[in-house]
Amino acid sequence: MWRFVQERRFLIFMQKRLSIESIVVALVQFIMLGLVFVGVLSRYLLHFSISFTEELVCALFILLSTMGGALASKDNSHFTLDLITGMMKPKMQNRFLIFNTFLTFVAAAILFISGITMVINQIKIGSLSIALKIPAWIYGTFVPLGLFFILYRSIEVIIHTIKRDNSLGSREEDGEK
Repeated sequence: MWRFVQERRFLIFMQKRLSIESIVVALVQFIMLGLVFVGVLSRYLLHFSISFTEELVCALFILLSTMGGALASKDNSHFTLDLITGMMKPKMQNRFLIFNTFLTFVAAAILFISGITMVINQIKIGSLSIALKIPAWIYGTFVPLGLFFILYRSIEVIIHTIKRDNSLGSREEDGEK
């Protein structure tokens, strides 16, 4: 019975923690680790540099960064300075969080549009990557892909915070009566 309870708790925990972003981040980190390991081994044991590993690692780092940003947006765990917000009442903290997340959304939207423009230009001019000679727009799509998830998670956080703000407001009104 105890094992069933532990397994159930683990499954509930994993359902809350697993998301597309976390799976992509884990896979990309694992692939990057393997590529860097192979690159270092080839450089020091074979005295031969495999340049495509460096190219792939750089491209995957962009995907890792943007998906990591989306994961941080989902968990609302971006770095913040709590000096000012720590002194605010919960309702004001929620409003500040909505404003902060909205600014994140605007910045991500601008970068998303720029990323799509970059990919379109890469397709038009037919640019190729240096080592593998594959179309550069394939790597370029990592930017708008990750930013799409940041936009989606920012909207999700704003909606969740507005709902929480409304419930705080109704509790404060009930307490005043």
